[in-house]
Amino acid sequence: MNQIATSDRAKERLAGLTKRIKRLRGTGPNPFDYWIWADETRAVLEMVFGVDSAEARGFSEIVGTRGRTPEQRGQLDNMTLNLHGEWGIWARLDRCEAHLTHILEAM
Repeated sequence: MNQIATSDRAKERLAGLTKRIKRLRGTGPNPFDYWIWADETRAVLEMVFGVDSAEARGFSEIVGTRGRTPEQRGQLDNMTLNLHGEWGIWARLDRCEAHLTHILEAM
């Protein structure tokens, strides 16, 4: 496969993952579905740009930052993310969408 076709395929894949954000929002979002999407998106970014790329690191920071504070209930990180708040799923999806849109525009 030539480089242009590979680039087009990567852009198409990232565009599809970005569009899935709307579905996630429409379904709640369910934290389980969110994590499946986040893991898949991170894997695609790492495959396309590299594990240590700014694109992959930026996405990992958005989805991987701990959402619970010490005063909140739960054992360490072993608890479902909240939907609301600065590090709730809604805010993470907003930041993910902006990050992925920026990457797509640069491609």
